[in-house]
Amino acid sequence: MLYTCFTEHPYHRITPNEFTEDLGVTQRVLDFNIVYLEEKGYVELQKPLEGSIFVGARITPKGIDLVEDEKKFSELFPQNR
Repeated sequence: MLYTCFTEHPYHRITPNEFTEDLGVTQRVLDFNIVYLEEKGYVELQKPLEGSIFVGARITPKGIDLVEDEKKFSELFPQNR
């Protein structure tokens, strides 16, 4: 989602509600995964002063490189786990 969004509008950020609705995951699952991806350097989070974990997310150059390298992406995030 983030990669596609970046290719269309590089500065647009995806909101938590967009993720949970489009991916069909809970906020808890989203928070766990999005913080992991942020700490790995694959996404950048726009954070509020207080409250939720983030209000918007966008992919980083490191994340773009990973998505475009299908072999490395498959090694790091295998589908059959």
